[in-house]
Amino acid sequence: MSDAATAPATDAVTYEARLHWILFAPPIAFFAGGLGFAPFNPIAAITFFCLSVAGVVGAYWKLLTTRIVITHRRVIYRTGYIARRTVEMNKDKIESIDVNQSILGRLLDFGSITVKGTGGGIEAIPNVSSPFSLREHVAAMGAEPSSLPGIETAKT
Repeated sequence: MSDAATAPATDAVTYEARLHWILFAPPIAFFAGGLGFAPFNPIAAITFFCLSVAGVVGAYWKLLTTRIVITHRRVIYRTGYIARRTVEMNKDKIESIDVNQSILGRLLDFGSITVKGTGGGIEAIPNVSSPFSLREHVAAMGAEPSSLPGIETAKT
């Protein structure tokens, strides 16, 4: 879908984050398992290959149907196509943005973002590519000085 479907015309999109390709790691592992079983047990190998294909299709579908959009006024997280889930949080309601990365996440530049809002709204977004870049764009919304420690915004 277009950005116009995600944000109203008065709310311009400033940044769009994507999910990381690490979503494809489990299907690749099943494919490798199928290769390992191929000489010994062809039925198990075919099962692993089928699971691998289903996993690749599922991961690609999740990659296509998930959008993380930053506008001047809000953060929008939308996932799913048939069973759609959309979460929007206004700039004024964002309390903090937490980034969680494992060692592998640090090496491959992916992690989980947790956006905490006032009134108890907590939204976790897993497997985000370049999570610190997303955090900086959220902190710089509206080109106002950031209240988050360690984040410098451009001065106008």
